[in-house]
Amino acid sequence: MKIKQICLVSAAGVLLSACGLMGPNYSEPNLNAPQAWRSPDQISQVESTNLAQLAWWKQFKDAKLNQLIESALSNNNNLQMAMGNVLHAQAALRKVNMGWVPTVALGAGGMTGQAFNPSFTNLSGYPLLNNVNPSTQGFDGYGVGVIPSYTLNVFSQIKQGEIAKLNLALQKQATNAVRLGVISQVAGSYFTLLGLQKQLELQQQILADAREMRHYTQVQYDSGSVSDFNLEALDQYIAGLVGSIPSLKANITQTENALQVLTNNNPGKIITQNTFDQIKPDGIVPVNLPSSVLKQRPDIIAAEYQLQIANGNIGAVTAQFFPTISLTGMLGQGSMQLNNLFSAGGDFWATQLGVGMPLFNLGLYAEIDKAKAGYYSAYYNYIQNVRSAFSQVDDGLASHDSLNQNAIQQKVALNKAQSLYTIAQKQYQQGTLSYANTLGLKLNIDYAQSNANQVKIQQMNSLVNLYQVLGGGYQVESQLTQVKKFGDGHDI
Repeated sequence: MKIKQICLVSAAGVLLSACGLMGPNYSEPNLNAPQAWRSPDQISQVESTNLAQLAWWKQFKDAKLNQLIESALSNNNNLQMAMGNVLHAQAALRKVNMGWVPTVALGAGGMTGQAFNPSFTNLSGYPLLNNVNPSTQGFDGYGVGVIPSYTLNVFSQIKQGEIAKLNLALQKQATNAVRLGVISQVAGSYFTLLGLQKQLELQQQILADAREMRHYTQVQYDSGSVSDFNLEALDQYIAGLVGSIPSLKANITQTENALQVLTNNNPGKIITQNTFDQIKPDGIVPVNLPSSVLKQRPDIIAAEYQLQIANGNIGAVTAQFFPTISLTGMLGQGSMQLNNLFSAGGDFWATQLGVGMPLFNLGLYAEIDKAKAGYYSAYYNYIQNVRSAFSQVDDGLASHDSLNQNAIQQKVALNKAQSLYTIAQKQYQQGTLSYANTLGLKLNIDYAQSNANQVKIQQMNSLVNLYQVLGGGYQVESQLTQVKKFGDGHDI
């Protein structure tokens, strides 16, 4: 058996025997997930619904909300940055896959000269050299061809490919996490905008009623039935109401600008069709079991990919202990002339195969320890993400239920305020109650409406948050998030 063949067989034997040593094999952590959520939510219902594909925001039948979410999914800059990371991961995977292909160079060369060897004797057994004259000889020649070069650590290449695939999957989940966040931010900002617009309307109504009350109190003061203390108190109250309105308008502007940024537009007004009164927070929220959250939330899936990558890094470093194969050669045309007595030409293929592996490199052991430390951190990062996710869902259910109960009580309070005002109107008509006091009960209704509206804003945002922590809706209309074209030579 030729030496080259022996080297190949030996190298193959070493490589194959190393297959079982490259590890370690990945095993999913045992999380001991709870079997049910601790916090109750009276209007939620446990279902097997795939929340990631549920367009929950469409249940409000608000065309503007749907349009804003679609625009954000198409144009949001954070989403485009995430898409850039996906493109980077795709390119990295292609680069790793190209590691299996030799690099190729085109080379050419020539030579000419003379040699003098008076004692030349042909010991090669090549018959043409018997005619070489042992005197000064001229020689010339050329070579031209394609030169492949190939250096490969098979096990490192395999591991690097696995890591690159995991990183691509991780970046896709990171994009999904951004999509989930964008949907929640747009919906939350939109509901807040409608709620603030309603709050401004209510605040202006309170101010109008307070000024009317001040007018009739002035009439009472002029008639001597009340003191100036009542007027001063009302003036202070009105000044506070007037001061709160610019703050509400500023909050509306900031919320509109936030929506414009989310949809990649310049600051500007958001034209809405629906009012906050038309947004109904009622309805059953589908909630999956805790174990399902792990399969739906992109941040949890991404954290597990990070753990798998960290596990793969240990194998990638360990693979450096295994042999590296080097192969070079030339394929082309060449000739050598020796005073026209020796000639050779035609196709030729010359190869060199080398198999090398590190025998003494303490730095590699340190690299393995470093990779294991990375896995250690990634493991507890994954556990922390999972525990936080369980806590966020449980907190979200508790908050949503609490605000729903609060909203019910605010409606009760509003109904009571309206009943009192109805009674006051009858008393005023009978002459037993002043009109100023009647207006005081009218203000009571205004405040009950304002309180109910503020609770509704919190209620809607808790609903948005609940869908976010459950991983709802990020797979809906995923085709809207596409790579943009520059048209300036930088297109992918």
